[in-house]
Amino acid sequence: MRRRGLGTWLIVLGLVVCSCSDSHDHQFIEDRAGLLLDGERQRIDAYYRALQTDFAVSCRVIILAEAHEDINHTATELFANLGRETNGARGLLFLIDPIGHQIRVEVGYDLEGMFPDAFVGYLERDQLAPFFQQNRVGTGIEATTELFIARAQRDSAGFSFDPGVELGIGNHYSGGAGARLEVTIGSSPEPPVAAAAARSRYLPGATPEQSLAVYRRVLTEKIKDPQLPLYTQETRRFLADWVVTYAQQDNERRHLEESTIDRIIEAGDRAVIRFPPEERTHPPYFFSRSSSGWEIDLAAMNRILHMNHKNQYHFPSLDHEYRFGFSDWEFDANGFPRAQH
Repeated sequence: MRRRGLGTWLIVLGLVVCSCSDSHDHQFIEDRAGLLLDGERQRIDAYYRALQTDFAVSCRVIILAEAHEDINHTATELFANLGRETNGARGLLFLIDPIGHQIRVEVGYDLEGMFPDAFVGYLERDQLAPFFQQNRVGTGIEATTELFIARAQRDSAGFSFDPGVELGIGNHYSGGAGARLEVTIGSSPEPPVAAAAARSRYLPGATPEQSLAVYRRVLTEKIKDPQLPLYTQETRRFLADWVVTYAQQDNERRHLEESTIDRIIEAGDRAVIRFPPEERTHPPYFFSRSSSGWEIDLAAMNRILHMNHKNQYHFPSLDHEYRFGFSDWEFDANGFPRAQH
């Protein structure tokens, strides 16, 4: 089962060596360049199959084996019949040209109101490209799809697209679905880290709620340094090997702004901040107390909490060090929470 992409906060996945003989096994992905491993193909195929069933959105990933001079024209040709399975133009195409160093996301016209050009261009630039630059193509595809689904859920809940809310302050809104984005796989250098003086602005708080407020400031100010004193040591090691994007930070910031804390539970040197159990797209936050204060434990969140294709968290196992924070909740057979009756 998937883990979460950091920014709503963390995730894991992949993308295809495709020939006519295996097209039925992996109908949602076609990797003509042979970029991905079998496990990655299987995971993304299962993910897209679930999205088509539950959201009536037909996703496709095509990785080209040769450079295409006009990727926009290629995308239009490949996209022509993509929406047939959903009885309408409800298709989402990720077209990747690794040789020509370019990508394009194509959106069916039935989805354009839900995924406007500004949103698509933003995800191409601030979500998809950073993963590709770190040579994590498969993970980037799933992490980006996750944010498409989050936008679809907001649309279904009656939240019309608002660039200031969903894209964050200061982002550029140009360059949409019709835009070709240049990106070279594996081209990104090591991300810069903050100076010690700058890190001192992000200290753990005296309470878990104060630490969560500091973390919200990290997200708002787009701080990517994995060595902030706000984080546990395990989290620092975890983030040092992760790809943190502006889009993920915007998404998590919005989740925190729109959520209401249900309870804050402390037990010894650990604490849980949780949200109402029916709000399954708002996962709880874990904290560990050190001599400096309450440090946020994103690594434990990634290890303990998994996400499904609807961006809903659940517990694959209830045997973990933060289980004290949920003693008054019930869980179904799949580990999804619900309040006790």
